[in-house]
Amino acid sequence: MKKGRNSAGRDEEGRQLWQAVTRSVKPYSSQKNQSPQKNQPPKAGSASIKAAAKPPVLPKTISGSAGVSPDSRGFDRSTKTRLQRGQLPLEGRLDLHGMTQAEAFRALQRFIFSAAAQGKRTLLVITGKGLRSEGILKRMFPLWLEEAELKKHVLAVIPARPKDGGAGAFYLRLRKAR
Repeated sequence: MKKGRNSAGRDEEGRQLWQAVTRSVKPYSSQKNQSPQKNQPPKAGSASIKAAAKPPVLPKTISGSAGVSPDSRGFDRSTKTRLQRGQLPLEGRLDLHGMTQAEAFRALQRFIFSAAAQGKRTLLVITGKGLRSEGILKRMFPLWLEEAELKKHVLAVIPARPKDGGAGAFYLRLRKAR
């Protein structure tokens, strides 16, 4: 099939358009190489508009954090067995589905602080599995529990049984109130 005069004109027009687009694109540079510019409003149409709202301080992600496993050492054998068999009543439940990291972290803090203040001991936290069992809330959950304010209340964590959420949920055992 031969290109006609119209086809050649469209090709030239497309090429010019593509050149105009590529001239307006700036190369991506990592944030490590950029110093933050404080007190400057984001430019219209830039990706930094989303970053303009200051999120709460969250614990930093540890590379390879998907391998972080909850600690079940705080459970004695009897309590762990009763919990895994569904014989220990759950005193609180928190579902983090659909929350951002910041929202989930704040909700988890409020939930644990409130439960500890009420003397509750056994809780269920549902993080969800995420895509291919690699959800960000699931990965961040054990790291959040390592924060000093939460760590002082949490005695142990184990994955929930399938009935309660399986790989996308965890049982928490809080320390006794003093």
